[in-house]
Amino acid sequence: MPEQEPVWSLLRRRDVGERIRAARLHRRLTQEQLAHLIGIDRRSIHRYETARRDPTLSMLLLIADALDVSLSVLVSSSLELDLRNAKRDERPAG
Repeated sequence: MPEQEPVWSLLRRRDVGERIRAARLHRRLTQEQLAHLIGIDRRSIHRYETARRDPTLSMLLLIADALDVSLSVLVSSSLELDLRNAKRDERPAG
């Protein structure tokens, strides 16, 4: 019988997913656009953002680079996500 994942692990995965989503939206990117930038499919981005799957460290580094944020923005344990110094995408929305 498989062991059940600890609650803290589920909460942590959810927090990371929410941070990925917030940073992606801050850059005004769709899941599809982010996925294309890092060479994966959109479903993987969706699974990370909805806490269905843990991104590996190498994937987190790719995501952080594509979103032009530091890795610490995505994995920080602070309560608030500070994107004040993160660059916004300058392309017009549409």
